[in-house]
Amino acid sequence: MVITSRQNPLVRLFRDGGGGDAFAVEGAKLISQALDAGFKPLNALFTAKAAERWGVLAGRLDFSVISEDLSGYVSDTKTPQGAFALFARKNDAFDFTGARRLVLLDGVRDPGNAGAVARSCEAFGFDGVIFSADSADVYNGKLIRSSAGSVFRLPNYRGDLPEIIPSIKKAGFRVYAATASGDGADEVGGSAFAEKSAVVIGSEGQGVSEKVAALSDRKIYIPVKGVESLNAAVAAGIICYVCGRR
Repeated sequence: MVITSRQNPLVRLFRDGGGGDAFAVEGAKLISQALDAGFKPLNALFTAKAAERWGVLAGRLDFSVISEDLSGYVSDTKTPQGAFALFARKNDAFDFTGARRLVLLDGVRDPGNAGAVARSCEAFGFDGVIFSADSADVYNGKLIRSSAGSVFRLPNYRGDLPEIIPSIKKAGFRVYAATASGDGADEVGGSAFAEKSAVVIGSEGQGVSEKVAALSDRKIYIPVKGVESLNAAVAAGIICYVCGRR
């Protein structure tokens, strides 16, 4: 039986992005990555064409078939693949005591930027990402896509940074706050990052908050010409590359 109604409860659940303790993943590659990372699948929707094209993947899921029209309705991308899955959120505690490199996102609300930062973290050997309470939801669909699945594999935690940072420092980390200004800050290229380093990335509009900056050990900056500052994700990528090589 092919589901064709937009009022179908399962369709509405996917349309709303899962909600509660579930999150939606779109696209065969990302669904496969979520499965491989150990996320528990709850439901899935495939068009008949998608089920035929990705038969092996569909075989790993308990799915319902939807019409092509509903695929476009459920999708939040311009070119839907016709493959959707709901997964249970993980609530694992993040034990960062054995980590060496961390990124802390302070008020980075744009899911595209937050996801791109997570992707850079994985690419340059970082051990995890800590999201402030007012940063984007790690299970936001756009964030997942921007991370290219990195958020499935990279340990992450969400909480109040002013409460978390003292625990990080107690575990032996030095905390570096990225700033757009060179006043009182060290240039990233010349910084000698510690063996255990935690880099704080703030939002493009506000930067690192005063409270978090006050808890940091050092401020760092990337010298630029012709512009005031870099996109948060671009800046994070450069810093992660430099820090990851130390």
